[in-house]
Amino acid sequence: MNIKWIFKKMLLPIIFAIVAFFLVSHDQFLYEAPVGKITVAKTVSSHEVSDDFQNKDRQVTQELSIKVLNTKGAEPGNLNLKNTTTLSQTTGQIYRVGQQVILKKISGNYQIVTLKRDALIVGLLVLFIGFVISFERFRASIFLFLSLVLNLLYFVIVIALNVEFNPPVILLFGILSVIFAASSLLFVLGPTKQMLYTFITTVLTTALTFSIVLFVLKMTGNSGIHFEYLDYVTQNPSEFFFVGTMISVLGAIMDGIGDIVAGLFGMARQNKLNKINMVRKDYIKSGISIGQELIGTLTNVLFMIFMAETLPMTLLLLRNGNSWSYIATVGLNLGLLRTIISAIGIVLAVPITAVFTSFALTRSHQGKESSL
Repeated sequence: MNIKWIFKKMLLPIIFAIVAFFLVSHDQFLYEAPVGKITVAKTVSSHEVSDDFQNKDRQVTQELSIKVLNTKGAEPGNLNLKNTTTLSQTTGQIYRVGQQVILKKISGNYQIVTLKRDALIVGLLVLFIGFVISFERFRASIFLFLSLVLNLLYFVIVIALNVEFNPPVILLFGILSVIFAASSLLFVLGPTKQMLYTFITTVLTTALTFSIVLFVLKMTGNSGIHFEYLDYVTQNPSEFFFVGTMISVLGAIMDGIGDIVAGLFGMARQNKLNKINMVRKDYIKSGISIGQELIGTLTNVLFMIFMAETLPMTLLLLRNGNSWSYIATVGLNLGLLRTIISAIGIVLAVPITAVFTSFALTRSHQGKESSL
């Protein structure tokens, strides 16, 4: 590791990200809405407030001087606004000098709509792309980005179809999940047997997981599951819960299956080079052994994601005098169910992938030997 390597792999992406941040920070001329820069942010009052549950906070009032950066027509070049919020910023934003904001004229007065965040987002996106290209082969990086863009396009198309024609939601997003898996694996692994085996086992495991879950929920009459807390008005909330769960489970399963299949294919290549003749039973044992190493890690990752998603709502409900039983019903119920379904899928993926890939590999080897 030398200075040239550090500059190329680490510093160059950071430089590009800084340049992108600077350029996008000066794109106010592209906005139809007024964009301003805060030049003065002065706190004029601050006092403690509390609610009925004795949660204490501090209400802050700021006087802001804002320079409008894309002045058009009769719009003023400078504005003086007041901003009242709380120190916890649960009901608003505390502004600082140098921040850019998007403004809107309401009833003859200008108000801040939101912060202008595009520079930060673009900067982080350029940094991500730069690091991927730096530490990954250029061709593989291009295919990865193309896969992400296409998956986003598929998602937008399916949402548009759902809004326009209102087809069966489970069927529509089930097809989308299959397309997600096929497209992602094809661009990442290429049109190979490894891609095919990973795709088939991913679809089989996802289908089996949801068959088991739907059967259990049907037999128990959805006892203890409160789909109504999703608050969907126009369509069945339980269907949309399973749609979202289907996509998240697909990702978790595909991650584990990809590692198992890659491990078995790597083992098969080494066995071929070393002229080691492994039978089907040996491949199955090896696949299950690889999967056992992944189950704990992937399940913990899913549980951490679940905790991160539910932490804000849990704290909010606790601070407003709600009991743990109520929080478990409202805030944790569906998230925990989604985590459990994903964990079931990860566990099922291990024997299914090990058996299917082992049969396919040994059959492929037998076919080659017979042809010789």
